[in-house]
Amino acid sequence: MSKCGTFYGIGVGPGDPELITVKAQKVLEKIHYLFTPVAKQGGQSIAYTIAQRFIAPDARIEMLHFPMTTDLKVCEKAWEEHAMKIFTVVNKGDDAAFITLGDPMTFSTYGYLLRKMQVMYPQVPSVTIPGIPSYAAVAASANLPLAQGNGTLTLIPGTASRERIRKLLSLSDTVIFLKHHKNIRDLVEIVHEMGLHNKLLYVTHCGFEDQVITSNPSPELLEKNEYLSLLIVKKSSR
Repeated sequence: MSKCGTFYGIGVGPGDPELITVKAQKVLEKIHYLFTPVAKQGGQSIAYTIAQRFIAPDARIEMLHFPMTTDLKVCEKAWEEHAMKIFTVVNKGDDAAFITLGDPMTFSTYGYLLRKMQVMYPQVPSVTIPGIPSYAAVAASANLPLAQGNGTLTLIPGTASRERIRKLLSLSDTVIFLKHHKNIRDLVEIVHEMGLHNKLLYVTHCGFEDQVITSNPSPELLEKNEYLSLLIVKKSSR
């Protein structure tokens, strides 16, 4: 039996190609089969746009469509189909890479795909290369310490229940909301109800050159429903 190739999961960071790690760059330069996620059929891949300059000229690129739905059956079907496509490559002894925006282990589609690969094809070696998450890039560009001393930092998905959001907001010194763009009005409403609106930062196009950080954002700004955005609530000035 021939030896399987390696399946790489690569985080390409928040947007600036210069923030891609050296390790990720080395793999991208040598890989000949690369898979990248898209939210809709025929759509563009932000991850590919970021990593493009480092990808080998002769690499085969395949866009994998991941449906933006909470229907578990639909998602499971997509994850299995994509795992099969990747296995077709690595089963021949070739390495394959899946690139993803930000960090592959933080609210990433890659986590689901990796789990499918491990369950369906446990013989395939997997290597995950971390990437800089958007909130880390935002904090650095704003010179904003997220946690110091005994301070607590919490990541909350925008899909969490209102009760859970309230509880975590009350317990944490700094909260970062991710994957929230469809529920941003509800989140901001909760922040206002808890008297934390003057502690709120809204970041659009986070990690990219046109990134904008706004304090206590207006309803008009929130109406734009930016996908590449995040909310930060930092209670302390320290």
